[in-house]
Amino acid sequence: MHVPNGDPLLVHLMMLLEVRSQEVFVEGRFRFEIQGVQLKFGETKYILISGLRVGPYVDLLHEERGHSNSNLWVRLFPNITDATLRVKHLTEYIMSPQHMRLHDADAILLIQLVFMLKGLHGQDVKTSISTAVYKLVDNICDWNRFPWGTYFWSYTSKLMHGMFEKIENFRLFKETNPESKKTHKYTVVGFMLPFKVSFIWNFQ
Repeated sequence: MHVPNGDPLLVHLMMLLEVRSQEVFVEGRFRFEIQGVQLKFGETKYILISGLRVGPYVDLLHEERGHSNSNLWVRLFPNITDATLRVKHLTEYIMSPQHMRLHDADAILLIQLVFMLKGLHGQDVKTSISTAVYKLVDNICDWNRFPWGTYFWSYTSKLMHGMFEKIENFRLFKETNPESKKTHKYTVVGFMLPFKVSFIWNFQ
């Protein structure tokens, strides 16, 4: 399998080679076909590759009304309200001299939060932070026990299914409108690494 120009086009290639059928949809997994070889990819393989915990699904993006009552938030950002705190405020704090004066526990929680939101979640720096995330980050034990594998599989797979649909619709549009100069741009967020590892492992 040849992927020109490296990693970014790998995900695009996966989308183009996805097998879409009612059977696959019912299975709740993905199926790809490359050079006559089929690759099935589901929650079990995703979690085994990532090494993250499994458990009941909790929607961390669910917004709850009211104040988060987060101790970490009160200590680090007393002058910023829940509604206006963004990922960029966290990254700016880490890069500031204030970060060096933090207690070790707070420094670890802050870095873990940024890694989860940007590195795994793929959140934009302007994205606000939900109350559910505030509550989780306050306790390192709760954070470590959280079923990240189940959460990121659900979050990422839903986004990928939606992106596959958009690409297929655009492909059909180009087939019926070959003279059109319309282009299609998209961004895939979520924890994509297990998908990429599985692809490279099977078709290297």
